[in-house]
Amino acid sequence: MTQQASEDKQLLASIVDRDLEALESLHAKYSGRVYAHVINVLRDAGAAEEVTQDAFFNVWRRAGSYSPSKGSVTAWLFTIAHNRAIDELRRRRGQQNHVQHDADLNNRPSGGAEGDPTEYAKAEYERSQIKEALTTLRPEQREVVILAYFGGFTHLEIANHLRQPLGTVKTRIRLAIKKLRVTLGPQAQEGADFGL
Repeated sequence: MTQQASEDKQLLASIVDRDLEALESLHAKYSGRVYAHVINVLRDAGAAEEVTQDAFFNVWRRAGSYSPSKGSVTAWLFTIAHNRAIDELRRRRGQQNHVQHDADLNNRPSGGAEGDPTEYAKAEYERSQIKEALTTLRPEQREVVILAYFGGFTHLEIANHLRQPLGTVKTRIRLAIKKLRVTLGPQAQEGADFGL
């Protein structure tokens, strides 16, 4: 276990004990990266700020449900944030009653890490690593992963959009994620930005 992973587990244990300073430390450490991911999904700075804060509030509420067997603290945190961002996208879709048909990795807004150049550079590096890893996938796998993780589509929405059987979509996503985890190595295991 890396020193960072050990520190993160200690912070989470303190959060379970209702240590507000531990939550503030976790927030200071990861809020920029979480925000960078959420704004990439939502493309709305105000909504991204709310979702980021909500993700950390969920960490406070659900810290006791974390299980080390399911991955690192950062992977757990990014999964919470990603799921909350997807929930927000779905809520918006319900209000607008239409489905967005484009998801492009290159449309990331500037200043995605709350103006911190170090965090922004780190987020951009990770984005470039993920973008490069996506090129290792077969085109049909890359398409479903981009729609699911960057476009916020459900498996059923992807199946309908691509006019493919639901089972085919699920299999392509599963195989693609497996390959991305191998390609990204430790970065994927530490929960790099997209919950892979």
